[in-house]
Amino acid sequence: MVLVQYFRECLDAQMAAQILALEETAWPADGENAPFPPAPETYVTSFVLLDDGRAICHVGIRKSSLSHKEQTYLAYGLSEVVTHPQYQNQGLGSKMLKVARQFILDHRPDISIFTCAPERVSFYTRGGWQAVPGACFVGGTPEKPFRSDALGLITMMMFCSGKAKQHRSEFENADIVFSLGENQLW
Repeated sequence: MVLVQYFRECLDAQMAAQILALEETAWPADGENAPFPPAPETYVTSFVLLDDGRAICHVGIRKSSLSHKEQTYLAYGLSEVVTHPQYQNQGLGSKMLKVARQFILDHRPDISIFTCAPERVSFYTRGGWQAVPGACFVGGTPEKPFRSDALGLITMMMFCSGKAKQHRSEFENADIVFSLGENQLW
């Protein structure tokens, strides 16, 4: 197995197709021809684990500025975290999460934030993030907000900078609003 990192400007069509096929194993697209990466303006990089040239595990890293309660934060997040069903329960996802976490920390953000299904909270907690009580990640656009709570998702965060740690309580029981593009959420 080989771990490869792809940046937006270096991602080729063949690898994008492999990542989309891998994502299809977790989130069937119902015939949609979604591009990869969706919302390219927030996409930073992908880590892909290849087995004999085939994508078997993926984690995407996103980045955006966040204005929240009169503070501005540099935010990094995870997206499209998926392991092919034939390779699950082997610790590969945890290894990828560790790589992604280190990449994020190396870029010195204020926060790391994303959403996940309730059954995945313990996985991400072991990776260094925590569920924030009552927090709702609101993506989408101002005209068409895309709320994590409406999807039953949990907002996960890691407070990295001193400023973020100081204002941590301001994220609890709050809407955390990003303008990411229609139907976009990390």
